[in-house]
This record gives sequence, structure tokens and C-alpha cells, in this order.
Amino acid sequence: MNPISFPVVLSAGLLSFLSPCVLPLVPIYLGYLSGSSISDDISSNRWQVFSHALFFVVGFTLVFVIIFGLPTTILASALLQYRDWITRIGGAILVLFGLHTMGILTIPVLNLTRRVDVEIGVKQGYARSALVCVTFAAGWTPCVGPLLGTAMTLAFAEPSRALAFIFTYALGLAAPFLVTAALLARAVGWLKRLNQHLRAVEMASGLLMVGVGVLLITGMFSVLNSYFIRITPEWLLRYM
Repeated sequence: MNPISFPVVLSAGLLSFLSPCVLPLVPIYLGYLSGSSISDDISSNRWQVFSHALFFVVGFTLVFVIIFGLPTTILASALLQYRDWITRIGGAILVLFGLHTMGILTIPVLNLTRRVDVEIGVKQGYARSALVCVTFAAGWTPCVGPLLGTAMTLAFAEPSRALAFIFTYALGLAAPFLVTAALLARAVGWLKRLNQHLRAVEMASGLLMVGVGVLLITGMFSVLNSYFIRITPEWLLRYM
């Protein structure tokens, strides 16, 4: 049981939503998914957008769990004897990812983003929302990959919770998406203001990855977990 692992993974998912390659396009995604404008805060329109957004987030959550969660569980379990080395190597990779995110160094492959156009031959509806979720998960992975790597690194360190970590990451990415869909015009206004602070989000994301990476390399992550286990109430530990 790792009390600090799940908050870290959840934060990684939230920061992925706030990243420069996802946040500015959220209103476009919502409008495209529902086939309607989200500029008018009308209750019927809100439900239409939210229902399509729900299909969308459930879809990409399943994709993340199947593509990243299951293989990570299998590989991590098979390589359990090398867990310490894998954790330290993963920590070093996270540090590099964090430095890249902060702009201190450049890793070209992480700047690649594939966008798949699914408009042709696909009628508006929930099936299209499900299809878009697959292209989202595949197309934006290079961009959110460093933050997703935080969840995967922790999953390799604790294989029994690999699926839970990936699911928690997806939840962090999905929750603000659904909140935006529910609030519509009001939330879009907030997102536009947040767009002015994307550099701060990049710095926060980078610092999170560097911090977790250093803790994993030095073994302090386990020490912190042990400390938080001691101060966490027993009733709460039963649900962790």
C-alpha cells in the first residue's frame, strides 16, 4: 500500500489534461464529439455534450488500461527480480522527461504528435465518440507520454497495483474533461484563461517528474511511503 503513489499518479493525469497539447483543444473536442456548438449554455445541449464526453473518457480509459496497464502488469511481474534496477532506471528516465518538459533539454521523439482525422465516413453519434477516443489515446500519447511514464514507472515498481495506477492516471485526465463538458460555456471561459499559464503547467509537470524520478533513484520514495503509512489512520488504510 503506497499512500503517496496514487496522489502522484492522479496529479500526473490532471497535469496531462492541462498540458499545452490537450487543454487548448478541449472545447474543439467537445464540440466535435457532440456535433454542436458549446458557446451557448443550454441544458439540452449540455446533456448532449456531456453524454458524448462520457463515452469518450470511458473509451480512452479502457484503451490506456488495455494498452499500458495490462502489458505493464505482465512485464513487471516477469521482471520482478530486477525491480530495484527497473525502478532506478525508470526514475532516471523520469528525470530526463521532466527536464524535457521544462525545456532544459530536448528529446525530439516527445515533440511528435499524431492527429488522426476520423471525420470521413463516420456518422455523428456515440460510435464516433468511441472511435475518437481511440485516436486520442494513440495520437496524443507522445505528448502526454512523460506524465504517463510516471504512472508506468510506479506500476513497474509495484506490479500488483499496475492496473490501478494506470486507471488512476486516466481518471485524473478524464475528470476535468467531464467537468468541462458539464459546465460548458463557463468552463470554456476558464480554460481560455488557463491557456495563458501553460508555461507554468509545463514547469509544474516537469518538477513533478524530476521529483518523483529523484525519489525513485535514491530509494526515498519507499521511505516516504513508509512514513505516510505510519501516520495514515488504520480505517483509511483498509481502502488503499
